[in-house]
Amino acid sequence: MIPPHATWVRFPRFVGDAAMQLPVLRLLREMNIGPIVVWGPKLTVGLVEDTWFCDAALPDEGKPGPFAMARLLREHQAARCIHFPKSLRPALAAWLARVPERIGVDESLAGPFNTHSGPFWAAEGPFLLRYHAVLARRWPDLPPMPHADFDPGVAVDRPLERYLCLMPGSVWPSKAWPTDHYRTLLLRARTEGFAVAVLGSGEEAGTCALVAGAEGINLCGRTSLKEAAAWLRGAAAVVGNDSGLSHLAAACGVPTLALYGATDPSGSTPWGPHSRGLRQEGIACAPCFKPACFTPGQPCLAGITPDQVWNDLMRLVSG
Repeated sequence: MIPPHATWVRFPRFVGDAAMQLPVLRLLREMNIGPIVVWGPKLTVGLVEDTWFCDAALPDEGKPGPFAMARLLREHQAARCIHFPKSLRPALAAWLARVPERIGVDESLAGPFNTHSGPFWAAEGPFLLRYHAVLARRWPDLPPMPHADFDPGVAVDRPLERYLCLMPGSVWPSKAWPTDHYRTLLLRARTEGFAVAVLGSGEEAGTCALVAGAEGINLCGRTSLKEAAAWLRGAAAVVGNDSGLSHLAAACGVPTLALYGATDPSGSTPWGPHSRGLRQEGIACAPCFKPACFTPGQPCLAGITPDQVWNDLMRLVSG
């Protein structure tokens, strides 16, 4: 049942970007603005279906155009639309549907179609605070951006002992810490008495299998997104690249160490109460923001040693 006169929050297609909408949803909930509908791609919208974070979750059918999206908003009499994906479609759709309040970012020529708009890429600071600044244009007395503390509400068969999660996959090769470093870290964790679960998508099966070996719990491609969140939420700590699962882990409240090479942790460090971005200092070409590395040996990530990661991780675990 889709409630009328609700706030519609558009979810993006990438898992990391969707995880960064979870603190936004918590903020809206804590403001008691009324019913919330989350709509967008099936994969990411499924993350919040049947959770406290929204009253209804509406996955797209295919990739709808702005006119189809506008019909949907009109049909359900949306009171406002909040759209942080850097896309023109949801902003144009909300304008076509004459939604009274249209709140989003300026990127992709969307700004003129919003009633309250602000920059994202031209702004500074953590990504979540850039979203907060846009929301503050509508609500000037907005409370601070909270941590999501996301609970997916599903059960998984976790180990009885304490465990860590490793997420070695990445869409960009330039953002991936070396596989053999992940493998060394897993073996260190096992000698220290931790079980280790390795998470990733089906496309990352080869990398995850190399990392997990016979000593780890290889969950790559074997969990739904909600099940992955449940594994992350129960972990003592997690290590990943600048990737979707790292952002999801932070949203679940688990201590999260994200490793940075091609990208900059000053903006995209996962938003969580016990999260940290780690990068190798003194690398002239980093951050390059390029999908592939053109420097032999990829020093920005290869130079971060497993011992360094282990020590930082244990500091997060201890508090």
